[in-house]
Amino acid sequence: MRFPVLVGAVLTAAATLAGPASAAPVLLADLATGQVLEAEEATRPWHPASVTKLMTAYVALKHVRTGKIRLDAPLPVSARATTAPPSRIGIKPGQTVTLDDALKILMVKSANDVAIVVAEGIGGSVEKFAAMMNAEAAALGMRESRFLNPHGLQADGQQTSARDMAILARRLLTDFPQHRALFGIGAIKLDDKVMENHNGVIGRYPGATGMKTGFICASGFNVVATARRDGRELIAVVFGQPNAVERTFRTMQLFDDGFARRASGPNLEALPVSAETEAPNMREAICGRKGAATGETSEPAAAAPGEAAVTDPAAVAGPRKLGPREPFEPIVVAIAGAPAVVAKAPKPAKKSAPVPEKATDAETKTAAAAEPVKKPAPKPAPKAEKKETAEADAKAKAPAPAKKPAPKPAPPKPAEERPAPASDTVATAKPDADKPAAAETKEAATLGATPILPSGGILNLPARSPALSDRTR
Repeated sequence: MRFPVLVGAVLTAAATLAGPASAAPVLLADLATGQVLEAEEATRPWHPASVTKLMTAYVALKHVRTGKIRLDAPLPVSARATTAPPSRIGIKPGQTVTLDDALKILMVKSANDVAIVVAEGIGGSVEKFAAMMNAEAAALGMRESRFLNPHGLQADGQQTSARDMAILARRLLTDFPQHRALFGIGAIKLDDKVMENHNGVIGRYPGATGMKTGFICASGFNVVATARRDGRELIAVVFGQPNAVERTFRTMQLFDDGFARRASGPNLEALPVSAETEAPNMREAICGRKGAATGETSEPAAAAPGEAAVTDPAAVAGPRKLGPREPFEPIVVAIAGAPAVVAKAPKPAKKSAPVPEKATDAETKTAAAAEPVKKPAPKPAPKAEKKETAEADAKAKAPAPAKKPAPKPAPPKPAEERPAPASDTVATAKPDADKPAAAETKEAATLGATPILPSGGILNLPARSPALSDRTR
C-alpha cells in the first residue's frame, strides 16, 4: 500500500538504497486515532532486531500493573544471561538488577544480557517468556508478529511488521501512560560510564518523545519513533535502512511531512495483509558477504558518532547535515552484588615416579626390591655357557634346605635305582633357549623365586609384578 506522501524523498532514497532496501517498510500513523498517514510495505514480515524489546517492556509493565512483580524487584543474573551476544552491559552471575533499572538499560543501551534477565525473572525462562510475548501480540492484533526471544537477535521464524510495531507503540503509551518517560531517556550512567541512546531522533528532532531502535544484518537499521507537535503525536516506523544516519533522516522527514497535514488514511487495523509470508534476509545488502556473525551487536557503536558528518541523501531541498544533539542528563542505574566466585575443581595430582629424586639409599633399595623396574632381557648365552651358568648359579644361590628331623634310615636300594646327583641332573638336562639368563635368575632369587631343588626340580619364576611405569596414571 502506498499513500501520495513524500514522493520525492522516497524516490531519492530508493535511488540511494539500491536493491531490496528500496522496498523497506515505512509507516507513519497518528498515535491518538491510529489513522495512517504514510504506508509502504507496512504489513510485510521483517526481522524486528532490538525493537523486539518494546514487546519485552510491554509484558513486564503488564505484570507490574497486575501486581505480579514490582519495579523495585531485584532480578538475579543467570549464567545464560552472561553468554548473550552483544550488545550487553556485562553483568555476571551472583549480581542483581531491579526491573526498573533493567527496563531503562534495555531502552537506552539495548543490552541483550539484561533482556534475558528480565525474561527469566518474569517468565522463569526465555522460552516461557517468549510464549507470553506471543500471547500478548495475538491479543493486541499483531498478526504478522512471532517472537522467539526477548532481545531480537536473529532467530529463524522471528518476525514482525511495521504495522504491528505501530500498534504496539500505541498500546505502550496508552496502556501505561505513567511509564512513557521510559522510552525517551537520552542517556544512562552505570558506575562511571555514560551511555547515550542509539535513537538519533531523540535530542535532535524538536518534539521527539522516544521509543526504540534495532539492528541486525538480516534486518538493517530499524526504528520505532514518536514525536509531538501542536498537540498531536505521531508514530514513525522505519525498517531496513543501510545505516543509522539514513534511518535518522528518513524518520525526521516522515515527521516533518506528517505534521504538515492531517491524517486521512485508514486505521492501522485495516491495512491489507502482505502477499509476503517470510521476512527477507538483508545480510548481504546491509553487511556484505563478510558481514557480522549471527551474534552481531544490536546497534554498532560506530553508528552514532558518524551521524553529525553525513549528508542527508533523502532531503528534497538539497544536502544537509545532522546537527548536534542536545546534552542529556543521564539517568543513574545500578547493578547490585558482587559476581559469584566459581570454585575451580582441583586438578588431579600427578603420580610420582617409583623412587623420588631425593630419596634416601634405604628408600631406593626398598622401592627397587618391592617394585622392580622392567629391564630388557639380555641376549641368550651360547648353549655351552648356559649349562655352566645355570649349574653355578643354582648351587650358589639356592637357599640352604630347612633342617628337618632326621628320617629313619631306609633300607639300601640297588645301585641302579639310586637317583643321580643334582649336579648330574642339571648337567645332562636338555638346554632350553627360553630359560632366563644369569641376570634374570639372580633377580628372581632376590624376589624369593623358587630355586632349583636338589631333587632336580626345574627353576620356575613367579609372574613378575608390573613396573610402576605400567600402572594407571
